[in-house]
Amino acid sequence: HYAERACRLILPLAKAHGLNPIYITCNPDNVASRRTIERLGAELVEIVKAPEDSVYYDLGIREKCRFRLDI
Repeated sequence: HYAERACRLILPLAKAHGLNPIYITCNPDNVASRRTIERLGAELVEIVKAPEDSVYYDLGIREKCRFRLDI
């Protein structure tokens, strides 16, 4: 659970800077990342298409899950 721990450590800093809510993305087929984000308390908002001019698109990634986390 290193990724979850890292996220939890950074949340107070994000809150101190007024970043609320926070949006987190991951690939739809990345089950481990999706579970980590959900354990943080984030909710899946939508699955969005990667813009054709984005780095993700160039790497063959066509969709991203978008999660919202209220802190």
